[in-house]
Amino acid sequence: MFRLLALASIALCMPAIAADVTQLDPVQVTATRTSQPAFDVPQPVTVLTAAEISEKTPQVMAELLRGQPGVFVQQTGPGQGMAIVRGLKGSEVLHLVDGFRLNNAFFRTAPSQYIALVDPYNISQLEVLRGPYATLYGSDAMGGVVQISTTEERFTSDTPDYRTHVIGHYATADLAKVGRISHAIGNKKLSVSGGITTASYGNRKVGKQGQFADGNGNITLNDRVGPTEYTARSYDAKVIWTPTLAQELMLSFQRYGVPSGFPRYNEVVPGSKPIVASENPARFESSYFNDREFYHLRYRHSAPLALVDRLELHLGRQIIEDDRFDLFKPNATIVRQQLEYNRSTLDGFTAALTSTAGAHRFTYGIELYQDKVDSAILRKNNSGAFTPSSATNLTFKSRFPNGSESDSYGIYLSDSFKASDRLLLDLGVRGNQTETTLPAATESDRPIGFDAKSTDYSAQLGLRYALTPMLAYTVNAGRGFRAPNVNDLAAVGSRSNNRYVVSNPQLDPETITSVDTGFKFSSRDAYAELVGFYSKYDDRIDLISNAVPRGTGECPASGETSDCSQNQNIQKADYYGLEAALRYRLMPTLTTYVTLNYVHAEKQVNGVTSPGNRIPPLNGVVGVEWKLMPTLVIEPSVWMNGTQTRLDSVDMADNRIANGGTAGFAVVNLRAGWTPNDSYKLQLFGENLLDKQYREHGSGIDGRGRGVGITAQASF
Repeated sequence: MFRLLALASIALCMPAIAADVTQLDPVQVTATRTSQPAFDVPQPVTVLTAAEISEKTPQVMAELLRGQPGVFVQQTGPGQGMAIVRGLKGSEVLHLVDGFRLNNAFFRTAPSQYIALVDPYNISQLEVLRGPYATLYGSDAMGGVVQISTTEERFTSDTPDYRTHVIGHYATADLAKVGRISHAIGNKKLSVSGGITTASYGNRKVGKQGQFADGNGNITLNDRVGPTEYTARSYDAKVIWTPTLAQELMLSFQRYGVPSGFPRYNEVVPGSKPIVASENPARFESSYFNDREFYHLRYRHSAPLALVDRLELHLGRQIIEDDRFDLFKPNATIVRQQLEYNRSTLDGFTAALTSTAGAHRFTYGIELYQDKVDSAILRKNNSGAFTPSSATNLTFKSRFPNGSESDSYGIYLSDSFKASDRLLLDLGVRGNQTETTLPAATESDRPIGFDAKSTDYSAQLGLRYALTPMLAYTVNAGRGFRAPNVNDLAAVGSRSNNRYVVSNPQLDPETITSVDTGFKFSSRDAYAELVGFYSKYDDRIDLISNAVPRGTGECPASGETSDCSQNQNIQKADYYGLEAALRYRLMPTLTTYVTLNYVHAEKQVNGVTSPGNRIPPLNGVVGVEWKLMPTLVIEPSVWMNGTQTRLDSVDMADNRIANGGTAGFAVVNLRAGWTPNDSYKLQLFGENLLDKQYREHGSGIDGRGRGVGITAQASF
């Protein structure tokens, strides 16, 4: 692994071979809210283009980011996936879809399945802005920002035209059957498009053997693990109207749902812990029934107005349903079923403007978001009667106070100042206020009833100095924040590990201060970056056991739990690491690439220092793209993870992590792509060719074993 680091560092100084070919550095829009080559901005940015995305076959969106610089992918179970950026995860990373927030009021800092509720076959570009850039995007942009851009169809002719795209995919390892059809019709002023994706996955084949639960309390070892079957459906539509060259209006709709439910595999098998026969007799089933709807209106004006060069307005509504089903049958006479309903309705309006004055380019704007949470639980016992959560019920509560609401207001200003031909400075500031209202017992099922207000700011400074036309030195410093959300303030009631969680209206925003520095290299044949970073995380929210005495406040004097825990701003943490990436065209027909990521973290709680939670191991990928002929590409690659034995107490208790830590591994893959013309593309995949048994650190399921796959695409 460390040889790879040395090679990546040396490659930054390598001269490029001159050739009349296009440059390899992609265009990004996240770092500055304007389209620029990634090489031209100070910020470290990871970009996946439409062409790169079309070469992958992900179950979920996060899998597209596996092996990318600065990113590690964790999957609790099938149909789920999360991007860990610089060691931070969940609500510590901001996720955007077409510029609108995906993060909602019940996003967790732990692994979250909501990120997977975006159709991975309807994405035109993925960007990861690495570092705390809350100045432009607000709360949660601490580890970074993941921007997902969905497909947009445009036409250039005056007369009506149409375009149809079809994708079919099958793979043996997870019995994947995926199909998508999309169609667009229009001219250069009006485009109407829509698409449908359907996907089904069977029980996953793993290297060697894994755990299979039959739903009746029996757990066996098999080369296919289960339950991991699920189906997903996605629908999308988009209208783009361009009345003039300077104006564009876009209206879109997206829906992604899982009618069969995500099986919560890690909750029905022992996981990485040993199988204990005495723990198996109970029958336990658990599933998520999740879906996401998104309604989006966007207006762009790209010609100069009185004092504004560019204007972009967004108005949107996102609805995420998080429904869960649990069945517990410890013996033949006792049955308990629990139905849980959670809904987030997020409404938002944003305005982003750009103005130029001499060597200064100002980007400024406002953001307004309102999120309303509905939550309820029903329990069914042996008699068949359903018992709802209520204010008088001490044994269980809904996951969140029903009717909770969170309002966020932000204003920001950024200045990109070209001080000289070589020196670019990027400065920004932001003010943000978040108010979360938790209803009282008369409106909800618990006696909370308080308003939690938090006001914070963020600032950033970026510097890019061109050492040569192809080599730039960058430095970035920034302060980010995360306002406590409904999940932090009031995810109360009975929880895992025999705990009862009580609310805390006194939570303050979490803050992070980070600095990174490094080099970017770009030529016609190479694109490379080497970045080192350090982050200091303060006022981190941590769940503290036995924080409230029995019978005090919301803590019941008796019940099915024995520990009253509470979230408190008590943790501090330090992160540092290295990100290296190289893509180098050795000759017109041969391109090699390498990525290497390393993160180290220490946290401190009540004066006790321990390793950071769920920190990725050293990881990277090495691959070669060999163009055998103009229409045929062969791509072997090796994806590697090192051993991770640095665990905190939460990791040690997590059944997703083996006793002592997660073993390292190397997975060998092979792709062959045949593109006879612009209309057709056929790809064959060989996955995990050595049939390695492995598990990504923190994931709740073993990785896919040896398998083959085929993907066919047609456009006409």
